[in-house]
Amino acid sequence: MNVLISRIGLSTLLFVSINWTSNIGWSQDVAVVSALNKPLKDVSEKNKSAATIVDAFLKLTPPPIEFGDGFNQGTIWSKMDRWAEVSRWAKANGAMGEALIAAQFASVFGLPYGTSGVDSKWVKAGIVISIAQGADVGRVQYGYFKAIEAIGAYATAEMYRRGEAGEFQEAFSVGIAYARLLRQLCEQTMLEEKLFALENLAENLSIHRDFMWSYLDKIPVGVLQNAALKEYTFLKPSDNEKLRRLQLPEGDRVIAETVLRNALTPESGETGLDPEKFASVVGAQESQEGALQRFNTQEMWRRISAVHGSLEASNDKLADVYDDWWRRWRVRPFTTLHQMATELSRTNPIKYAAVVAMVRDLEKAFVWRNVVIAEVNGTIMSAGLCGYYGEFKHTWPKDKERAYAVFFQKKFDFDPYDKKYGRLQFKPLRDRQAIETPLGRVWATGCLVWALGGNHEDDGGAQHSTDALVGDLVLWPPIRALAREEGLLK
Repeated sequence: MNVLISRIGLSTLLFVSINWTSNIGWSQDVAVVSALNKPLKDVSEKNKSAATIVDAFLKLTPPPIEFGDGFNQGTIWSKMDRWAEVSRWAKANGAMGEALIAAQFASVFGLPYGTSGVDSKWVKAGIVISIAQGADVGRVQYGYFKAIEAIGAYATAEMYRRGEAGEFQEAFSVGIAYARLLRQLCEQTMLEEKLFALENLAENLSIHRDFMWSYLDKIPVGVLQNAALKEYTFLKPSDNEKLRRLQLPEGDRVIAETVLRNALTPESGETGLDPEKFASVVGAQESQEGALQRFNTQEMWRRISAVHGSLEASNDKLADVYDDWWRRWRVRPFTTLHQMATELSRTNPIKYAAVVAMVRDLEKAFVWRNVVIAEVNGTIMSAGLCGYYGEFKHTWPKDKERAYAVFFQKKFDFDPYDKKYGRLQFKPLRDRQAIETPLGRVWATGCLVWALGGNHEDDGGAQHSTDALVGDLVLWPPIRALAREEGLLK
């Protein structure tokens, strides 16, 4: 349904489209909501950014272009169609930028799970995390995602508006404040939230590099040094080059335990699993399509119920899987532990099918954590190299070490994919170099910075993928900006 976000009086109306698969008026599972909110009880209100950010968002005026695939943080730049209108929209919503800057050093976003105790304006606007109960408990709806994406569109527009005005320090202030908001969201406890935040943060940092490329000859050296040495290095005050403080998402474990209890607990006076109940509860977590798809899914779960492990055994297996993931999350990527088979891969996919179904996507958090580590460090290095370029008469360094210390810290020259040296790859370019990308072939000039990617092999930056699963992760020059120059993007 379309959720109307409004402020009566001085502002106009903003529409944000949110696709709900069920009604927002679900009854909430009180025990699940309480368990998910428990970590937030130890965080003071001043260390939560949600109130400041959401209240400012509710006052955001409608953009000249509807939010969506054609208008978002990745499509906005100063030479886009209708840029003048977008620029005026950004200028008219300075309060959103002020809110981002005010909230940037909060510890967490802190939007509570469930709707109990949440501001009624937020609930009406759908900016909540809704959790069902009973058989549907695993179906969680994150109504605030669209709001965060809209704020990202504003932050990008404001960066470029300030850039066009020559106000580069102010541009970076707003842009980095939004990156810090996304870093806060990375600490939300559900896997879907963490993936949303990590993927958006990776894209946002690439946008910052687009901005540096667009104004390479104009951004003052001191502004770039400040960004590289003092700002990107502290997206979260406790961060380092390896994002060691980033937490494994464990909220899904609460959901999984509840689903297992609902599915595997025999009815009063009965023994063994009830096939219909098991199929209804577990099948509901996976199937939200049409009636035929639901029938086929539930029929599969009925058959599995005959051989599925007990509640106790399934809970033990769930604990083993999470304990294994937790140990791997805490150690370096190339330790012996990471070379061993995971507990999940050793799990019988039939006997513990319900467990496997609910935790199989957790490995994606490892993938995107490494992407963001590379993106953060690559953005720091890029800002430092751009500072060097500005300082030394528009020439790139012959080797990256020449930019250490003065333009960026050596420790942030870190590649999470490089088993041997743990360093990002760099080379100056005499001639332009072709790079194959999902957008098409682009051409790099000046110098090239890249991370090795998931295959841990140096492909020379010849092929780029945003998730680093195929080829390398090219960080500089920025791929999106090069694609625009080639006419592959508007």
